[in-house]
Amino acid sequence: MELPLLLALALFTLPALASHQWGGVDICEVRRDIMPPRLDPALLPEPASPGARALQRYCTQCHYLTGPGRHTQAEWPDVLRRMETLMSVSHFYRGLLGQVAIPNADEQAALSSYLDRNALRPLPPRPTGPPALGAERAYRAVCGDCHAAPDPRAYPVATWPDLLARMDRHRKTMARPPLSAALRSAVGEFIGVAWGAQPVAGVSHQSVSLPLPATAPIAADPWGRLVSLAVFFGLAALGLWRWQQKRD
Repeated sequence: MELPLLLALALFTLPALASHQWGGVDICEVRRDIMPPRLDPALLPEPASPGARALQRYCTQCHYLTGPGRHTQAEWPDVLRRMETLMSVSHFYRGLLGQVAIPNADEQAALSSYLDRNALRPLPPRPTGPPALGAERAYRAVCGDCHAAPDPRAYPVATWPDLLARMDRHRKTMARPPLSAALRSAVGEFIGVAWGAQPVAGVSHQSVSLPLPATAPIAADPWGRLVSLAVFFGLAALGLWRWQQKRD
């Protein structure tokens, strides 16, 4: 008796709007090690543009708002293709997060253009030769731990202290260990030199080999993964069964 009732509820209830709330649990808070941190919409570049509005409307249905600087120009097209596929599947078959709205062609074009022109500008790759030491090595390792290391000149020099403080806070969110004072100093020095500052004699990190932070291991959760996969494949099977019923 219970199984037919559950099937009836799954097949005939009205679709729920998408949300990262599932059963009263916010998935973004539970899986903070893989979900992007919450971003204030006012901090978006061109916050009133069509692309920014599309980002806020569609890209917050399943996770928190993320900025265009999360990925580079080379990375965004592949990210968008994956997201469009997931959104289309969730739109037509629903899923754990509910009914997902999908952007129209104009909104997709505006979003793609917005992400492209505001994407993270990465630090150019090092020329072949001896490995980087000191400040450069620290910057590439620390600022490239969760995303591509940005070109320091892509942001005004006056904004870097706030950017570094925010990234330092997010290290815990992204399951990274806190930075040592020496690493913070080395990263700040590399940014300053990129903007024309001269290293301070006696305290420069330019040629010093610093120990880099190790990535903190993320605790394994085999039972959680098993439950998630079981629910996913169960819903996928239900979706295929519904599709087959419509064909018949």
